[in-house]
Amino acid sequence: MVSRRAAGFTLMEVLVSLTLFGVFLYIMALMTAQMNGYEARLPVDFLSRPESSAVVARVRRDVMDATSPYYLESYDKYSQSPTVLILYSLQESGFAETIVWDFSIKGEAHRRAFSVGAQTSEWTARGVPQFQVTDFPIEDHPDSVRLQATDAKGLLAIDEILQPRAHQ
Repeated sequence: MVSRRAAGFTLMEVLVSLTLFGVFLYIMALMTAQMNGYEARLPVDFLSRPESSAVVARVRRDVMDATSPYYLESYDKYSQSPTVLILYSLQESGFAETIVWDFSIKGEAHRRAFSVGAQTSEWTARGVPQFQVTDFPIEDHPDSVRLQATDAKGLLAIDEILQPRAHQ
C-alpha cells in the first residue's frame, strides 16, 4: 500500500519562512532608523531639493576638467573669493573656456561660461544652501579646493574636497 502525503507544509518549513521574514523586517527597521538619523544630521534634503546635488555635481565636473592655469585671480568683473570660483578649462572642441561660479547671492548659485571674451552659457540654481569655496592644498595635489555649504540655520550641509584630474 502506497501512502499519500497530505498536501501542505511541515512545521519546520513554516518556522524557517517566518524566521526569514522576521530577519527581513528587522533589517528594514534598522535601515529606516539609520536613514532617519542621517536625515536629522544632514540639513539638506537632496531628494526634495535636487538643486544642491546639481550644483555639487557641476562644480565637481568643472574642477575635474580644469587645466593649467587652474584658477584665475580675476576675469571680467569677477575676482576669486570665497563666494566666487574662477576656473580655466578646455572644451571638447579644443577651445579654452573660463568658468565663473558665483555664490554671492544668498540661496543662489550662478555658473557662467566665457569663451573668447564672450559669455557662452549661464546656469542658475535657486533654493540652495550658502556655498563657499576655499583653497585646500593637499600634498601632491596643490590645486585642490574645498566646497562647503551651510543651511539657513548655519549648520554645515555639504563639505567636499575637489581636485583637478591629471590631463595628458
